[in-house]
Amino acid sequence: MPSNSKLHVIASADLQRFASALFAAAGVAPPMADEWAKSLVWANLRGVDSHGVLRIPGYIERLKTKAINPAPDMRVEQRSGAIAILEADRAPGAVAMAMAMDEAIARAREIHLGWCAARNITHAGAVGYLALQAANAGMAGIVMSASGPMMAYHGAKVAGVSSNPLAIAFPARNRPPLLLDMSTSNVAMGKVMSARDAGREIPLGWGLDAHGRDTTDPRKLATLLPLGGAKGSALSFMIECLCSLTVNNPIIAPALAAGGKLDAPFLNGVAIALDLAAFGDRERILGEADRLARFIAALPPADGVERIYLPGERGDSILQARMRDGIPLPQGTWSRLLACAKALAVAPP
Repeated sequence: MPSNSKLHVIASADLQRFASALFAAAGVAPPMADEWAKSLVWANLRGVDSHGVLRIPGYIERLKTKAINPAPDMRVEQRSGAIAILEADRAPGAVAMAMAMDEAIARAREIHLGWCAARNITHAGAVGYLALQAANAGMAGIVMSASGPMMAYHGAKVAGVSSNPLAIAFPARNRPPLLLDMSTSNVAMGKVMSARDAGREIPLGWGLDAHGRDTTDPRKLATLLPLGGAKGSALSFMIECLCSLTVNNPIIAPALAAGGKLDAPFLNGVAIALDLAAFGDRERILGEADRLARFIAALPPADGVERIYLPGERGDSILQARMRDGIPLPQGTWSRLLACAKALAVAPP
């Protein structure tokens, strides 16, 4: 397929203001628009462009159809010990899950552990952003979200589960928090979207076309493939159990019963905060995180490997470069953002 390698480079602050203005013009209250934009630009800054501003045109379309609610009535409906249930009312997913993590942290401050299940969220973006909320509060954080079928269950040639993401953040004493942020598929759907915008082919193993065959054309990809085969699809299955079945809001079974499609793109999520002080000497734990990181980073690299990266370290290094030099966006992404801006009468930066 033809390549579109031209990049538009923009400062992160300008991009964040632009994204927020687009959401506000689409009817989202400014504080919520700012939080949503911040989460997307954070992903771009860390090189997770698949979950950055390229998602905005799709979000704007869902705002127009009310699939994403621009004025949600988000509320904690239940608290029982460490567990809380948040009704998100189809709020922007990153905003709803930030509220869920705030609630989990509040629970953990009271009883050392907080688990907030968020029902009826929408696409949550890069869930590592949310897990870091807990780490920045001095706690360990875990975030998961569950959505409709888009990934093959191991052994099947059609979508049966989702690429449900999982993020874990752990604070340290003298270094940035350690951060795992992963999809249960070989690659997130956003990376396929990035390849479409850039006019690039995708590697074999990312997914299948509508006929269940391997494809290198991002425009033909219909179904993602699970990470590690049976392991990835089983992990996605269990995330559906933890996120959806617990709040009586199943996604996968109703979608498969309806032929694989949902009438509404609702999701569910879980935010967990763990107070490390409950285990005793919190400073000792943070020091051990430093020591673990130091020993792993000092392992001899394999041939051809320049350096060993700890969880989250690659994103940290990209963030430093992009804060300095700006965020590069494929021309396809920038063109779609400009089209949104024109339709919403928003002046681009």
